[in-house]
Amino acid sequence: MGVHLLDQMVDMIDSKIVSVRSRLSFILGDEVDDGFEAFLQFENGVTATVEVGTTNYITLPRWYVKGTEGTAIIEDWSLTGRTVTRNNAVGKIEPKPIRAGVGLTKTMAPPSEEATITGTLPEPFQRPSSFYDNFADVLEGKAEPIVKNPEVLRVLNLIEAIFQAGETNEVVKDFDTYEPAGK
Repeated sequence: MGVHLLDQMVDMIDSKIVSVRSRLSFILGDEVDDGFEAFLQFENGVTATVEVGTTNYITLPRWYVKGTEGTAIIEDWSLTGRTVTRNNAVGKIEPKPIRAGVGLTKTMAPPSEEATITGTLPEPFQRPSSFYDNFADVLEGKAEPIVKNPEVLRVLNLIEAIFQAGETNEVVKDFDTYEPAGK
């Protein structure tokens, strides 16, 4: 499912990928990788970590997104999740200290309930036809493809960069075919 997560990620982040580091895992055997972690840096300053593995004993969320104004989580493929954002109406509220080991700390303390607003995830965009219906319509000359060749090439280049970075243990740059809209 890694290809789908990568495709969704590059669709959400409207910026060129400037570097990739990765680790490949070979837990179940040496012939074929069975997971990876990829660390991406985008031109606009966004960073992303994508992890896919067949040997995680605790299920990872499908998406965990954090920013300066809030956090969102999608737990599973059924899109169960929520958003938690800063409550700007109450001003700055310091977190209450929590016990960590033998002392108190605010560093890992969750924000107070008054300082945040918990919301629901927005409804996902629903295409008017499925990918497969669209594929058949394209073959019959009735429609334009939903998924464009440059989008496919971009994700394939990213996958190749992830493999290269994992195999060489080096940062990979200058592989992204992204072109901003309007160019």
